[in-house]
Amino acid sequence: MEPIRGIPMVYLTRKTTRGQHYYYLVKSFKYDGRVEKVQQYLGSDEPNESELEQLKQKYTIDLELAAIERMAIMSSETYRTPYLEKSALLGLERMRFLNRALHRLESPEERTQENMKNSVLNINGNMSLSSTPLSIDSVEAIFEQDRAPTGVPLSKVLEALALRRLHDEIPDRIARLDKKSILRLHQDLFEGTGKGGILRQGSGSLPGSAFMPPPPILIEDELEGLLQWWHDPSPLHSFERSILFHHRFQQVRPFESGNGLVGRLILDGMLVRSGLSTTRWQKEDRSIYLSGLVAGDRGDRTKLIEIFWKAYKKQHKPSVEGGKDSMRLSPRQSQLEAF
Repeated sequence: MEPIRGIPMVYLTRKTTRGQHYYYLVKSFKYDGRVEKVQQYLGSDEPNESELEQLKQKYTIDLELAAIERMAIMSSETYRTPYLEKSALLGLERMRFLNRALHRLESPEERTQENMKNSVLNINGNMSLSSTPLSIDSVEAIFEQDRAPTGVPLSKVLEALALRRLHDEIPDRIARLDKKSILRLHQDLFEGTGKGGILRQGSGSLPGSAFMPPPPILIEDELEGLLQWWHDPSPLHSFERSILFHHRFQQVRPFESGNGLVGRLILDGMLVRSGLSTTRWQKEDRSIYLSGLVAGDRGDRTKLIEIFWKAYKKQHKPSVEGGKDSMRLSPRQSQLEAF
């Protein structure tokens, strides 16, 4: 094929076979230090400049998705893990490259709107797994109307506002995750209660749970061991490692209360830092979430990760499965850049 015209990353090429010309729209992109290409067949008639611009706009999303799929396949094949199946790894890598593309292609207004929507769903989900969940309407009223909905305790309003602030900060705050940053997260979440940032002194046992958390004297050692495990190199996918960290954190139960909220905050920060999306739990997911933790308590890591993956996949089905619905934006002029 020979390039004919077009911008550097999306251009028209011609292939000649037995004297017959065939035209393609090609997108080039970088992956792992090398240039890769995807193409869209246009036909045997060379388009003029006006037609070429229309074709670029028509096939922008298709070429973008084709590039994402190519990178997701290549990336997913680099993992060797005993937990997630190949299809799950592909779905996660598809989401990761899709998120990267959306960050590049979305306008500032689109990004702001999506971030607001995501923060409401994420925070509502985090609180939905607690013993006294809020409805999504209540969370939206607290955020958008700056008021406490009727019947909602002030403590829950303050909790939601703290989660909103921490939701935006968490990826940066766990960049160097250590005991101090975990204590600070808990302190900021429960500021003014007198309980924030203080390690557990009681047994930490939960009603109906067969698992016994470590005694208070061992909490710091357990946290240090968990953090060392997190920072050590691993062949596991970042999603698997994040779930395993979250489960062990819930087992340690370093605080008297708020372990779930803080643990899920850290989990979401880990997912975002690896290029994935935050969780979007619903109140109906509480039993699923707990069943995953119970499987982990039994030592069944495969079941733990499988349960969390199925829930996560349901929460982010368009991004995991790909397709035009996952792009969240209208076709625009073909100003596509290398990844």
